[in-house]
Amino acid sequence: MSQPDDSPRGDPWMAFGYLVAGVLLYGAIGWGLDRWWGTSFMVVIGILLGAGLGTYQTWARFRMNDDST
Repeated sequence: MSQPDDSPRGDPWMAFGYLVAGVLLYGAIGWGLDRWWGTSFMVVIGILLGAGLGTYQTWARFRMNDDST
């Protein structure tokens, strides 16, 4: 006898948090590298990388497993 799965299927605020945290964290790292290296493009790379990794983290966290049915 299996118990019902009461775990949440997806919290939009958590997904939003992953995306915003990725953009802010990697954007700040890119900004710091820009200041250190004297460049002006690392902040853009950091923001794009953070958005990509935040999207991946959201997908990995909230994907539905077909094995559980």
